[in-house]
Amino acid sequence: MIVFDKLSLRQKTVLLALAKRMMIADAKVVVEEDALFSMLHAELGASVSTPTQDVFGEIDVSVFDDTHSRIVLILTLATMAFVDDNFHPNESSVLMQVTEQVNFSASDIARVMDIAERQGRLVKDAEELFQRMSNR
Repeated sequence: MIVFDKLSLRQKTVLLALAKRMMIADAKVVVEEDALFSMLHAELGASVSTPTQDVFGEIDVSVFDDTHSRIVLILTLATMAFVDDNFHPNESSVLMQVTEQVNFSASDIARVMDIAERQGRLVKDAEELFQRMSNR
């Protein structure tokens, strides 16, 4: 489980905006991405907005100024990329721009990506279960 309560309001705002950017990076939004984004928005606080400049502007993650917030950032964005079983090149580009700024080792990024991939599968599986059971 990702702990968001240690993030500042600005960090939450940027995280939500970058999650939205990741969600629309492949020009289509699938149900799993929408569900994950909705859960993230609820977890961060419904009052947190996603300003257009944060969604579409230059990626600047300098507000994530400690290890915890940087792990949360990468883990959240990577999970959004993996949740639809299609790690699109545009999603990879966004994630690469972020990881270049956080100064983690390649092995640390690989560990976070592994967790994100497993977490993405869990979110997808849960969403499929909800869909299947609601259609009974």
